[in-house]
Amino acid sequence: MLNLKEFSVTLALAMKDLTTLKSERDKSLLYATAELFEKLSPFLEFKKVPAQTRLDLFKDGTSYCYFVRNGWFSIHHSADPVLLGTLQLPGIIGIGGAIPESAGLYIESKVESELAISTVPEMHALINELDLWEMLSKHIFRMTGSIFTKGVLLTGSTSYEIIRFHLIELMNEPEEIRHTTVAVNYVQQKTRLSRSTIMKMLAQLKQGGYITLENGILKEVRKLPLKY
Repeated sequence: MLNLKEFSVTLALAMKDLTTLKSERDKSLLYATAELFEKLSPFLEFKKVPAQTRLDLFKDGTSYCYFVRNGWFSIHHSADPVLLGTLQLPGIIGIGGAIPESAGLYIESKVESELAISTVPEMHALINELDLWEMLSKHIFRMTGSIFTKGVLLTGSTSYEIIRFHLIELMNEPEEIRHTTVAVNYVQQKTRLSRSTIMKMLAQLKQGGYITLENGILKEVRKLPLKY
């Protein structure tokens, strides 16, 4: 069974801007995801999948949800090359059942990973039986807030603000992701910015002492200026 203490540091980092401490309300939402994972885990069958395994959130008329216990999964849109994000541990995706087939969302394992698969109707029946609707609503609220924040950022921000946000996101990724991901590739995969624009700003931030890059890998982020 999942030990919440083992995930406390990872969960805190997943939601924390390096320059801003989150409120108790934000922490409550984080723990709701971990608690929901823990409550449902005894009823799930976890299995290992190799790297580059693609799993659709909607297939053949059925909505699926996934519970990631170990590993690294990226989130994609089949009609768009932009990387939407990565799943933090413990990872839950699709459980709300609100993602339509037309969205074309899928996850893909980047390394050998361990997860459980269920249909959304099966999970909703189990949640109803265990009376976990409050936990589910908090989890959905957190995920919706994260999606909204990224949507606003990508549509109404400057190139620098977008890069700043994703550098902080990269710094908050688990070490196995951060230490094997070239910073410029990470930002480019998650935005529509040109490679030259990203590289120019990263070089200037490095020269100004705001970030440390070694062979393109982000090693440290100091307090980044709010404006370019």
